[in-house]
Amino acid sequence: MQGVEQMMLAETTLSFLEEDCLRFFKSEGAAVFQQTEARFQELLRGADEADSAAIQEHLRRKLFPAMAFYQTLRKRGISLEKALEYVRRETRRAAESKRERMRNLAGFPFAYRLYRMTVKRYMKKFFPEEGWRTEWVQRNGQEIHFNLHRCIYWDLTNAHGCPELCRVYCENDDIVFSGLLPKIRFERSGTLGGGAQYCDFHFLNTACEERKEIQ
Repeated sequence: MQGVEQMMLAETTLSFLEEDCLRFFKSEGAAVFQQTEARFQELLRGADEADSAAIQEHLRRKLFPAMAFYQTLRKRGISLEKALEYVRRETRRAAESKRERMRNLAGFPFAYRLYRMTVKRYMKKFFPEEGWRTEWVQRNGQEIHFNLHRCIYWDLTNAHGCPELCRVYCENDDIVFSGLLPKIRFERSGTLGGGAQYCDFHFLNTACEERKEIQ
């Protein structure tokens, strides 16, 4: 297998993890972080998706950092739910940062129209078919709706024996896309990580909803 290009945790979306480990775990914090860093490097070396630049970016900056932290905590005897909560706290910080970038998009006068025009190109580039299988259901003036029938986050959390971790990645979508309000509202009914057959994504044009209410 071809490994993914090396990166340190400080260069990922969890760049603040060392500081938080020292704060959360006190005298054991340095050891927790060092073990997480070592596990992160193991995951990078064992990855076999190096041919896709987009997938490399997901593995290096988002997926493997949180997985390494979670697996380290579990190995140190921390309960499943407690370990998930620690990881949830860290990944939420990263998601909140991305939410701010979404707010920039929501600031445009025709935010929904812009999102509708660019979303397919965005998904093809950053969520390619090597890691995701996307079904486009609707893309009109009222709603953008697509389903993910395959997701590399679900595939790899299963492959590494921690499918429960996928829920945390899925939860962060709600945080990120809340940044599109008030012009675009994000909804979903289920995710692969939560036991559904697919992850559904609905982006609703709130201007259309407001016009319906007036009528």
